[in-house]
This record gives sequence, C-alpha cells and structure tokens, in this order.
Amino acid sequence: MGMFDFLKVDVIEKVKVPKYTAHLNIDGKELTVANLGVNSVTVSGAKLKVGQSVTFDLNLKDPKQNLRLKGAGTVASVDKKAGTKINFTSLPEESKKAVALFLARFAITR
Repeated sequence: MGMFDFLKVDVIEKVKVPKYTAHLNIDGKELTVANLGVNSVTVSGAKLKVGQSVTFDLNLKDPKQNLRLKGAGTVASVDKKAGTKINFTSLPEESKKAVALFLARFAITR
C-alpha cells in the first residue's frame, strides 16, 4: 500500500435532489407541463385547437413554495410529439415574476 492510495477511493456524495413539479389545469383536467417559460407553456395530453382561448390554473411546486397561478392564454401550436404550446395572454406581472423565480431555482439545482 502506497502513501497516496487513499486518493484512489471514489467518494460518492449523496445529495437529495429537491422535487419540482408543474401542472396546468384546464377545465378541471390536469395536464403535464413539458416546457415552461415566462410567456408560454407547453403541455402534453391536451385536445385543443390552434387559436383557441383557454383559462387555466398553473400549479408549481418546489421545496420553497407552492404556487397556484390563474391566467388565460391562446393555443399557439399543436404537435403530437412536442405537445400543445399555449402563449400567455393574461398572466399578471407578479405571476410572471413568480414563474421566473421558480425557473431560476430549478436551473440552479440542476
């Protein structure tokens, strides 16, 4: 055994990764968020048409807070692989800031 053999030991740091979830509720149906931005959201499992106006509840959960934001949007595109993209048309500025903070915390932990 050499003098520096202790350096060859692999150390695995066990860090609990915080859980982040995002769901969009439209007409009582919970949809999984595939992509979230400050001005739009992409969901999977929605049966919506391009140009359709929707009202929604956006539920965001992370270790620091649980947010439930109400807003309205317009369906921008529908793609079976990528999902349904909804552009926000009526989301208060405070809610947009809350979404940005959620995304920042998510990016930092990844």
